[in-house]
Amino acid sequence: MPFIDVTDIVLNEEAKELEEAYKNNPKVKRAIDQFEAECRLRKEIAEARRENNISQSQIKELTGLTQQTISRIETNSEISPSLKILLKYVDAIGYELKLVKK
Repeated sequence: MPFIDVTDIVLNEEAKELEEAYKNNPKVKRAIDQFEAECRLRKEIAEARRENNISQSQIKELTGLTQQTISRIETNSEISPSLKILLKYVDAIGYELKLVKK
């Protein structure tokens, strides 16, 4: 009996279920929107560091943060940095965080 790959079928079904939950459940929508915003921020922070030619080692020296913490800030880790740590990092790359109305 030949192997039948059903990965796409399963993923499509899960995507449809998630899309329905996103449309119909405010808690799911809020959770997904927050996750996406966090991912965008992490990406922007890492890009800003690279655009300013600052290495992760330099961030480590400037802030006293561990390499692991710096990596977690820049990647979509399940562990979110505290505000204090995030502010140290952002300051070290020459930026500041601002609150902007949606």
